[in-house]
Amino acid sequence: MKYFVFLDNFDLWPVISGMAESADDLVIVKIGAPAEHNLETAPGRILSMPSIKANTLKNFRISGGDRVVIIAADPEKFIELIDTLSAAKAPPNILVMRDKQSGIASYNWPNVSVINLPAIAKDRLCREWRLIDIRLKANKLKEILSGAENILIMTQNNPDPDAIASGLALQALLGRNRNTAPIATLEKVTRNENLAMIQLLKTNVKVIKPAQIAKFDRVVMVDVQPAVFAKGLFDKVDVVIDHHPCSSGYEARFLDTNVSYGATSTMMYEYLSASGVKISKRVATALLYGIITDTMMLTRESSNHDFEAFSRLWPLANHHLLNSMSRSRLDPDELGYFVKAINNRRVTGEFLYIWLGRVKKEDIIPRLADFSLQIGDTRVSAVCGVHRDNLVVSIRNIIADIDIGKLSGTMFSRWGSAGGHSSMAKAVVPVEKFQKAYSIRSLKQVDITLHKMFEEAIAAINR
Repeated sequence: MKYFVFLDNFDLWPVISGMAESADDLVIVKIGAPAEHNLETAPGRILSMPSIKANTLKNFRISGGDRVVIIAADPEKFIELIDTLSAAKAPPNILVMRDKQSGIASYNWPNVSVINLPAIAKDRLCREWRLIDIRLKANKLKEILSGAENILIMTQNNPDPDAIASGLALQALLGRNRNTAPIATLEKVTRNENLAMIQLLKTNVKVIKPAQIAKFDRVVMVDVQPAVFAKGLFDKVDVVIDHHPCSSGYEARFLDTNVSYGATSTMMYEYLSASGVKISKRVATALLYGIITDTMMLTRESSNHDFEAFSRLWPLANHHLLNSMSRSRLDPDELGYFVKAINNRRVTGEFLYIWLGRVKKEDIIPRLADFSLQIGDTRVSAVCGVHRDNLVVSIRNIIADIDIGKLSGTMFSRWGSAGGHSSMAKAVVPVEKFQKAYSIRSLKQVDITLHKMFEEAIAAINR
């Protein structure tokens, strides 16, 4: 393959000098080169011409397997050259580099592409500014946590893959391990896929009691915020990193909440990348799985940040482990809940409501909420049940104009934790508080009240 470089803008030579040095066969053609611009140190053959005409091109013997680069202050000077080469039976690939916003933006030839250098420079500058911002945040985070003997990485109760992956990434960022910075939760992991993730990645999620929190020098929360926990438990923490809407009622020395991200795993990937930390196959697999599960394979509330993190992590991950973790697993006793959900479903238009009553595992409720969107014409669903002393509500939505995160907060936050995103939300409130608020006693009355609340709320939105 031969490279031909035609240039009248000699200031742009450094832009492609690296490519020129690696070319097997290079011809540089200086068009109207003034004496002060000297390319004699460039590799390859160097020719000087006052102008380039179609009848002189045959001397170069440019063919379809060759590549042509045009570095032009005035691209219009090269129209004849481009048209002649492109009209050949076997045209070469042609790249036109221009340093002005104005002028020819494209050519009517499929073998020709135009690069606008100012636009590329602008994009690169914006990217670098953002990279610096993330690096500075990561440095501030590490500074706050430096010197601590023990750091508590706190996740939500029964943490999901996004939380577990974010915890692993934070350990990598800090150069810590499970002994000096354990990933912790107040309630054990119960969902089979998440247990498989922990086992396959050989990590550990430590179940702690509230009394143990004071033993740690620093407290970091990933994929969760203090408002989710009992009031007074985490009034002050050191760090919060979360992609959920920012809640109030607590203090944090370092706070990074950003709803434009589909997963906290994406945020943690950016911290690692901006800090120059080598991402191991284990951490890459965890982060990729966190993004996949929280964005439903980039189909739910995903941003460009998530897409980029996904594409960067994909070649680094262990796909055998990823497939093993992603395989859905059901305990035999969980099948009954699916039957119950189908038999007891109540449908109003595109809204589906399911009451499960008491459940042994809380995670069956969000699992059935995901499943419920596959039933009929459902576009909004609410799956409710009671786990221990709490009423647990999982809401799902695929209607763009409805924000069920706000809906959940409006309906339930007065009694407990509630919120989420526009497509998925959750509420956990003490059953006793809910019953007292509506002067009801039985769970059957809770079911009836919830169904009525949701029907009225959805109807109000649709008005």
